[in-house]
Amino acid sequence: MLAPICAISFALATGLPQRGTSPEPEPAHRVSIRIAGPVALVEVEREVFIGAERAPAHDTVVDLDLPEGATLVDWGAHGAGRMVALAATAEAVARAHYARVLSSHQLAPAQVSLDEAARIRVHLAPLATPGRVLLRYRYTAPAACADGRFVLHLPASLEENPTAAQVTVRFDDLPAQARLSEASVAGVPVRIQPNGRAPVVHATAPLRAAWEVGYALREQATAWPGQLLAARASRRPTGRSRAAEVLAVGLCRPQGLPSRVGSPPALPAADHRGRAWEPFQGSHISEQPPREVMLLIDRSRSVGTGGMSSQRALARALLEALPPAQRFNVMLYARTATQVFPISRAATGEALDVLAAAADPNLLENGTDLVAALRRAADWAKGDGLSTGGGSRLLVIVSDGALPESQTTEMLAGALAPVVPGAELRMLVLLMRPAADDPVPADAVQRLDRLVGRFGGVVRVLAAEDLRGVARSSLAALAQGGDLFNLRTQRRRELAAAVAPGTGLVKGLTLPFGQGLRVQVAAEYAGTTVRASASAATVASNWLQPLVDAQPPKAWAGSLPEVAVFIEAVLPRPQPSADSVVRGQMDPLVLRNALALAFLPRARACYVSRRVANSADLALRGRLRLELHLERGELEDAIIRRSSLDRPEIERCVREAAFDVEYPRPMFRDAPTVAAVNLVFRPRTPEENRPDASLFDRQIDLILGPVTFDPQKLLEGEAPESGAAEKDRGD
Repeated sequence: MLAPICAISFALATGLPQRGTSPEPEPAHRVSIRIAGPVALVEVEREVFIGAERAPAHDTVVDLDLPEGATLVDWGAHGAGRMVALAATAEAVARAHYARVLSSHQLAPAQVSLDEAARIRVHLAPLATPGRVLLRYRYTAPAACADGRFVLHLPASLEENPTAAQVTVRFDDLPAQARLSEASVAGVPVRIQPNGRAPVVHATAPLRAAWEVGYALREQATAWPGQLLAARASRRPTGRSRAAEVLAVGLCRPQGLPSRVGSPPALPAADHRGRAWEPFQGSHISEQPPREVMLLIDRSRSVGTGGMSSQRALARALLEALPPAQRFNVMLYARTATQVFPISRAATGEALDVLAAAADPNLLENGTDLVAALRRAADWAKGDGLSTGGGSRLLVIVSDGALPESQTTEMLAGALAPVVPGAELRMLVLLMRPAADDPVPADAVQRLDRLVGRFGGVVRVLAAEDLRGVARSSLAALAQGGDLFNLRTQRRRELAAAVAPGTGLVKGLTLPFGQGLRVQVAAEYAGTTVRASASAATVASNWLQPLVDAQPPKAWAGSLPEVAVFIEAVLPRPQPSADSVVRGQMDPLVLRNALALAFLPRARACYVSRRVANSADLALRGRLRLELHLERGELEDAIIRRSSLDRPEIERCVREAAFDVEYPRPMFRDAPTVAAVNLVFRPRTPEENRPDASLFDRQIDLILGPVTFDPQKLLEGEAPESGAAEKDRGD
């Protein structure tokens, strides 16, 4: 989505020349790029001929593409020697204004299909003689990260007959302390001066192909695993707002691996055992293969039978990617954790077969208690076991990411509190779901990111297409030191939850004014806190402001007597849903049937098997309200909200019985469902009616009822009137 546009200020003007016999000069197309820390400030000028003879009654349409993540700064257009004032406005208003201009000049909009790659569509209407219009637009583009260097990807032209762009690249806006180690423009290396600066580069962009500008800095402190750049702009106060600074922070992490490791050939299991660790011996990361591995495999019902089969295959692929003599153990967890082997085993074929048999998809359970599983894993991480040698222990969590909200990061980290962070344990979290399922919740990923950041490791949300490649790439990232977790800057402003090797980020922030010229960034890496600082390049505020603005304009429009301009932002088209299932609450009838057929007999057994010691136990009656928290077909929790039984053993039995039931799972839905069950407990024998206290009970009731006669007459021995007596007997 495009960011808001600032004020327009242009000075260049180009007239609309008359047609003549001399050949028309080639339309101008110039691109000026200024590298300012982690962002590029791009200014484009291009001429467009309007009013072609082949379509004199239609306007001209030009589709433009922008780099990924780019945000527009402003627009300008020049025609007939004057500048067209383009005002940012709502799309409907701009379109209506442009349509009125076309209608008043007997013009019609051109019927041109929209290019799928287009981010901007420009409409130009000749209101006088044909000629040229000079478009000028500026945008800020964040640099991507590739091969340990910052890269600006410029998209290919969308025109049928494009004009080669004359490109000028300047590196003058890098921070004063930043020194280039290498740079390239459109694939051509740039000569770096001894002072670490590059001269102004002039080049010609390809006609149709995409091209890029890449640059890297000299090595920074070895404790910081990556390159850090920043750009800063001061924002003046408006109205009641205080002065602030807009900050763009960029991080790029090197991959540190040969290209052949990134795309390993498909080899049999026996041919690639342990190769994921071989390229890292002697590299800048002195990480050794783990001396022992513990796999925590989620077997809760939310995983599903298909998901459990994929998790089992992933665990096997992971063990096969480790060295052949690797020792391992497995713990299957749901409400409880069960260890498969009494002691760690070598990853032999027999041991892998035992793992496959234990992780049976037909033996799923309700509940996901990762905290309890981590407590048992902490005992394993502290023990010496039978393994010796260097290297850390590796704890692998394989799950679908359906983590209950009650299990916070603090609870998960508290379970591993006995383990010394960064010294004994590394963590690898692999979250996987079937292709047609809902994505893993972002909240669960964030909690696991914060957990793993305290020990060092890798968190991956992956697909089930290439399990062997996923296992190798995850171990490769772990061997390079793992992900960089919990990035934050001044005043603990969070930049990102995690950055994997070979990736990067550029994020815009708004900070209070006067934070200094250096940007301080901290993160958790390999179980320790690392910090780095970088000087920030200073640029104009209108270049960086679009990075933090949230409501971009959708259109711009303006006109002169000679030309009318309408520019619209092309928003991404919504992708159709992969399924046609209506997302709503679980069908109450389906849930009621499941409870009636499976749960109620178990609850009745809890009541029937109660201990009977006296008559009160025999005639025990009461009500119980049970609240079931369901998610992805799994019972996360069962809570007794109210009970009049006053029998804790029966209430506990009923609650435990709820976890033995297999509940229906709504397809493609992760939203929690709460089902309230009201149970009435009473003996089968009907309650006996209490006998009357005396033969005069009914008469007393009649007398104590509504009085319809004079009581004084009754005391004097006079009988009531017959009509009144009949009425009382009728009561």
